[in-house]
Amino acid sequence: MALQLDSLVTDLIFQAAPLDQKTLLEALGGQAALETKHVIDVDRHLDPRAEMELSPSMPFRRRGERRVMIVDDQAITPRQDPQTDPWIKTDLRPAKEALIGVCQALPVRLGRLFALGSWGDAVLVARSARDLRGICLLPWALDPQVDIDGKRRQTPLSQKEFEAKIMAYEKRLEELDDKQIIANLTAASFERRGDLVVVDVLEADGTWDQRKSLAMETQLAAVDRFSLIPGAPAQPRTTERPTKSMRPPTDRGATKPAPPPKPEPVGPPLAAKEVDGTVVLVFPAERFDLDVAAALGKRDWDQVVRRSDNLTGSVRDKIHRDGAGWIAPLEFLSEVFVDGKPLSKAEFEKGATVSNGVRSMGVHFPRFGPVTLLEITGKGRFVTSLDSAERAAQLVS
Repeated sequence: MALQLDSLVTDLIFQAAPLDQKTLLEALGGQAALETKHVIDVDRHLDPRAEMELSPSMPFRRRGERRVMIVDDQAITPRQDPQTDPWIKTDLRPAKEALIGVCQALPVRLGRLFALGSWGDAVLVARSARDLRGICLLPWALDPQVDIDGKRRQTPLSQKEFEAKIMAYEKRLEELDDKQIIANLTAASFERRGDLVVVDVLEADGTWDQRKSLAMETQLAAVDRFSLIPGAPAQPRTTERPTKSMRPPTDRGATKPAPPPKPEPVGPPLAAKEVDGTVVLVFPAERFDLDVAAALGKRDWDQVVRRSDNLTGSVRDKIHRDGAGWIAPLEFLSEVFVDGKPLSKAEFEKGATVSNGVRSMGVHFPRFGPVTLLEITGKGRFVTSLDSAERAAQLVS
């Protein structure tokens, strides 16, 4: 499926409830209205790694919730260069009203309008301001260099620190009530439609300056209002300036000198083994983190394999040409997810398959996607991209 940049996306996250297909179709305008659009059932049609890159929804989504994205590549006139032009000059007011209508007719927990390939939302519709804040806190939750208090680090968080931050996500949402969340919002228009709360950054003529979306996101996330103890009622911090957006900064038109190359990080080398004609990279614990997982998902081998790794030229060429599998140690079960929730020991013992001393289970690893979790007697826990648990176990035996 080829999707065009600047296509208008109507993103719907449904509550965990039975959803009649006929009712859904009617609320979306009928079959004729959808013939010119792409309807993506995210959980059936989209690789989790692609969702993490396109528009992540974990850990916001709850068990049993469904997500549907409707992509319209005819609604917006594409910009020549979206990187330098932040203004979408199409009138999006009809699309906003259509989104509100769908949310009124269906059990939608959160509805959004955004442009494919760009950060930020033009319109957000929810049934609680808490959910508005929840979706805007995802950049904080998923950023590997922002800590539990919203402070940016120079180096990535440790696995234990990242785990603690993910576990604190729901607690952070308890710190502000709906009135406090809305009172902090000055960068967007706010209205109530029945039981719905609606915010948008559209101009009077319906056009959209995407720079305002980042300001809206920052105010709804209210990272500067984080309590010192996650979950405690928020208190104003008079000694601190408001935290800036978690989104990566962009330089528009600025020319900066290229930074000097960074020295290669220290750490033990990777091992490379071959399984059924495929190169498999075996990671030591010191060489595997969320940034490496993201690079593996993107097949960015230059960020994975170092000059100091003892790999032959032919092996390196094969990795860049054909790709590679991998296996890495795992410290905590809660670093992986099942149905959008961190895995617990009880769930693992209940759902895992046991064979030849190896306990295995299919799970989701953040910033990569589906992996196999292994617990090998006498060796510990590992995650791997390989489908065969027994073959993976042989690599670390």
